[in-house]
Amino acid sequence: MNHNLQIFKEKILQENLSKTETYWIDQIDFQIVDNDLNLCVNSEFVKTSIEKKVFDKILNVSKSISEIDNCIFILDPSKKVKKTELSSPLVEEVIVFEEKEVVEVDLSVFNNLLVGSSNNLAITAAKNVVQSPGSRFNPLFIHGKPGVGKTHLLKTMEESSRSSYYIDSESFLESYVSGIKNQSIDLFKNKIRSVDILLIDDIQFFMGKKGVSEELFHTINYFLNNNKAVVLVSDQKPQDLLGFPERLISRILNGLVTDIEQPSLEMFKDFLIKINEENNKTLLTESNIEDLSKIDISSFRDINGIVNSLVINKQTDDCILIFSAGTSSGTPILHRINSISSLCKNIFISVNSLCETSLNTAKNWSQIENIDWEKIRFGCWKKTYTNETTQHMLTILDNEDLGIIGAGSYG
Repeated sequence: MNHNLQIFKEKILQENLSKTETYWIDQIDFQIVDNDLNLCVNSEFVKTSIEKKVFDKILNVSKSISEIDNCIFILDPSKKVKKTELSSPLVEEVIVFEEKEVVEVDLSVFNNLLVGSSNNLAITAAKNVVQSPGSRFNPLFIHGKPGVGKTHLLKTMEESSRSSYYIDSESFLESYVSGIKNQSIDLFKNKIRSVDILLIDDIQFFMGKKGVSEELFHTINYFLNNNKAVVLVSDQKPQDLLGFPERLISRILNGLVTDIEQPSLEMFKDFLIKINEENNKTLLTESNIEDLSKIDISSFRDINGIVNSLVINKQTDDCILIFSAGTSSGTPILHRINSISSLCKNIFISVNSLCETSLNTAKNWSQIENIDWEKIRFGCWKKTYTNETTQHMLTILDNEDLGIIGAGSYG
């Protein structure tokens, strides 16, 4: 026996292991290869159980031996695990333990989500998946525009189940490429397939990447065949994922496809009430809430941006809100200014300096009634700009009533 392996086994025995921990350690065939401690197991269930029950102790002991660099799981279904010299619990105790092996689920985390007509179906389906992985809505495909809460829902699902794994498209792609390059693709597969719920974000970035889309197909098949759940998120519908294998699209469409739309004004109002209550109702008056709930919003990011501005400016007592006006239509931003001007000491409007129509529109806003234009400040919204561009904007917006400030680099 390898000398370092003998030292490891002696030290792990000194860890005052429970009978359950001893049982799971006995399921491992320990090997040391190139200074790596290989944990050879014959099923993913054993691997997952070891990770939950005793892997921390194995890792701590291995780190205490300077000649051991890493702990690596090796999955070999055909391998018959030999019993180590560690004692095993009685068979009766093992049976009782396996009967009690239940994945912990906490649906209360879903209470933190803002629920409305735009996302109710997606959230309901997500709860079903968490409660009974693989039994319904498999795979679950959620699509929607950026900022509507798709990733937040995936993160909530991950938090609600201990046997879940969230991975975004970039990490999935990097791990896949690295696995191919380093001939360790099985380690990546074992990692993402060891849970009951796999959550993959932004799969639209797999378009045109044949290898990774094929791997995604085989991963979905594995989860379907093993009564496990897959949840996929994209900003496009399945039919619009050009370059994906037809059989992959077919697998997706065989599950449940649902979308998340932009939040409604009613959801926005509910969120404002919730935030106000969290701030002891000192952030907004009822009238403020009514005014703000009329603001045009297109995503939860808009909502969070407005609320965060209100919260921080309330704390500093220097309320300044920033709005962007990069198009020729001034109507949406006028609605926002009208609704929120009573709350702010100053409002800053960033204008696209390359669009003369936008600047002329901004100038014409000074003719609109019911807006306190003494609060309004204009600036140039452009990452790079020239003196000519700056002078052009100041020439167009030369009305003193607008309270113009010098152009700068914003965004």
